Amino acid sequence: MPQPLVSIIIPIYKVEPFLRRCLDSIVNQTYTNLEIILVDDGSPDNCPQICDEYATKDNRIIVLHKDNGGLSDARNAGLDICKGEYISFIDSDDWVNEKYIKVLYNLATNENADITIGENIQTDGRKIDYTDKHFSTKTYSSKEALHHLFSKNHTAFVVSWGKLYKRELFETLRFPVGKFHEDEFTTYILFYNAKKIVYTSIILYFYFQRIGSIITTRHPWDVLDYLEQRYHFFKERKEIDLLPLILPHLCWQHLCAYWFEHKKNYSKAIEHIHFFQNYTKETYFSQIPLFHKFFLSIFAKFPSLYLLCRKIPFHIRKEF
Repeated sequence: MPQPLVSIIIPIYKVEPFLRRCLDSIVNQTYTNLEIILVDDGSPDNCPQICDEYATKDNRIIVLHKDNGGLSDARNAGLDICKGEYISFIDSDDWVNEKYIKVLYNLATNENADITIGENIQTDGRKIDYTDKHFSTKTYSSKEALHHLFSKNHTAFVVSWGKLYKRELFETLRFPVGKFHEDEFTTYILFYNAKKIVYTSIILYFYFQRIGSIITTRHPWDVLDYLEQRYHFFKERKEIDLLPLILPHLCWQHLCAYWFEHKKNYSKAIEHIHFFQNYTKETYFSQIPLFHKFFLSIFAKFPSLYLLCRKIPFHIRKEF
C-alpha cells in the first residue's frame, strides 16, 4: 500500500547561511513520499537561487517565488497549493531529525490522531548528541490538549512547526497576516477542531534561535489580540472550563497596556482599564487562582496602584 503524500511547507526569507542545512534535513527524510513546498517570500539574498538549485535536483520540491508578505502570508501561500493528506511546517533556519516525518506519521496512523507533536530542542547551530531509546508518548483529547496548552508553557504544543496535521484541519483556517506570534492565533483552533492529539518526547526538531528573529521580540498588542480572540472564541462556544485559564492573562495584559499607554495616550489607557474592570466582573473571574484574583481585584478598584508597582523591582504582573 503506497504511503500517503505529506506536504512540508517552508517559508523562506533572509536565511541564506542556514537554508542548505534545513533543506538537506528534509530531502533526506526516511519517509519519502513528500511534497516539499519552498515559499520564497521575496528574500533579497541568495535564497531564491538556492531554492531553484534544490528543485532541479529533487522533483519533490516545488518553489513558489512571491513578494514579501511575512511568515503567515508565506505559510498561507503554501497551504493554498499543497496536495498532501498530511501537512507539516518547518522554519527555514531550523532542521529536523531524518525520521521526523516517519515518526509523526506512524503515530498519526497507529493512534488515529489528527495532530502529532514531536519534541524539539533549542540549539545554537552545533550538532547535538541525543538518543531516542528512552521516550514516552501521550495521547490527548481535544479538551485535554487545550488545558495543557493554556496551563503550561510548553513550546512543542504552542508552535506550528514540529507537528504533523491532517489536511482537513486547514480547510477553512489560515494564519493571520501581519501578526507576530501567529501560532498563538491558530494552534488553539487546530486543537479545538481535532479529536485526538498525540505527543512524543523523541527529539525530532532542532530549533535555531537567532538574535533578531521574530520570537526574540515581544509584541504586546499581538499578545493582547490573541488573548482576546481566544477568550471570545471559547466563550461563544460555551467552553466555560477553559475561560478561567485565559482570563487572568487577559486581565494582566490589559493592565500592561494601561501602563504602556498612560503617558502616551491617556484616553487609550483608560479604555484598557475599562476593559480590564469589565473582565473582573465576569462570572468566570471567581474561578481564577487566588493569587491573581486577589491582586487583580485590588487593581480593578485602584488602577493607579498598578502604576506604582511597575516602578519597583518586584513586578506583580505575571510575565507571559
